[in-house]
Amino acid sequence: MFTYIETDSVLHRRNPMIKLAVIAVMTILVCLSYFPVFPVVTFLMSFFTIWLAGNIPLANLMRRLLIFLVISFFFMLSMLILRGLNDEAGIVLHLGILRWTQRDLVHAITLGFRILALVTMSMGFVLTTRPRDLVLSLILQCRVSVVHGYAAMATYRFLPELQQQVDAVHLAQEIRGIPWNKGILSRFTSPFRVALPLFCVAARRGERIACAMESRGLGRENERTFYKRVKVDRGDWIFFFSALIIYVLTAIILFKLDLFGFSFASIQ
Repeated sequence: MFTYIETDSVLHRRNPMIKLAVIAVMTILVCLSYFPVFPVVTFLMSFFTIWLAGNIPLANLMRRLLIFLVISFFFMLSMLILRGLNDEAGIVLHLGILRWTQRDLVHAITLGFRILALVTMSMGFVLTTRPRDLVLSLILQCRVSVVHGYAAMATYRFLPELQQQVDAVHLAQEIRGIPWNKGILSRFTSPFRVALPLFCVAARRGERIACAMESRGLGRENERTFYKRVKVDRGDWIFFFSALIIYVLTAIILFKLDLFGFSFASIQ
């Protein structure tokens, strides 16, 4: 789901810190909007940018986003149900015992698409950023120490393998006669039975990586050479300012059309 895809595209060639800076600005702006229009526009812009500029196959991208589309839908549905049980003035829609004001509808839809937009941006970064380049960019551009940089890379590479470790624990437990996801009680207790083995696996892996890093003298010298140096070139700056100009202009246009909304105070 969150794994790097090796291909050649505009987004793949961009510096990881530049992409993170763009995502940070977009995240701040989309979190300031309390109307659903801007989060929807942000989601669509992120989706088409990843698809076209990231050269990610449409079927692959949709398959990865499907689970988050479902989560976002049920999140909005649960919020509408909870908000619909309140009896407030200014009801604009009712369904049986459920009654909603305009503020309730706007609130649920905005938060749902905001989550979807943030997940899409994060997924686009992971799909188009090689872990090695991310760590080198942290070390060379952000001046993070080599020790912390390689520790971050070890953690970053372990996350995609987490599902494989969970499957291995489930198989090991089933071989020993412990049922998994068979019955309501088993489904409820399954995550708790997996937690401790996962912690043990993570601790052992961390210990092996620490020994490997120490045996190679990592962090003993301040000056180090690198097999590849990640730089910020002119194309990165063009991408950075172009993305910000387009996104900020979109926010300004929606603000002028009274479709941005800084707070719920303006929603009747």
